[in-house]
Amino acid sequence: MDISANELTKWAKDYCKKQNWRVTRMNNTPIQRRKGTIEKGWCDLIGYTDAGIFVGIEVKKIGDRLSPEQLERIKDINQCGGKAYLCTESDKLPILIEWAGTKS
Repeated sequence: MDISANELTKWAKDYCKKQNWRVTRMNNTPIQRRKGTIEKGWCDLIGYTDAGIFVGIEVKKIGDRLSPEQLERIKDINQCGGKAYLCTESDKLPILIEWAGTKS
C-alpha cells in the first residue's frame, strides 16, 4: 500500500527535526469561505538548516506530479542558494531526495 501524503509529511518533519532543521508546514487550504492566501508553487514544508540555509520540501505520494509552479519555485530556491527536496517513497519507505535542479 502507498504511503499517504500526511504520513510522508510527518516523516519529513521528524527527519528534519533529527537534522536540527527548523521547518513548518505551508498550508494553503481554504477555510470555510476564505480562499487560501499563499502563492501557487510554495513547497509543503519550508524552513532552514542549523547553518542558516533555506530549505523547501515538496511532498509527493506515488503517482503525484510537480506542477509547473512548483518546478519554478524549486528552481528559484536553488538559484538563491537554498536547497530543495522531494519527499516521496521508494520500496514502501519514505525518502528525501535533494532536487539539485539548475542554477542558471
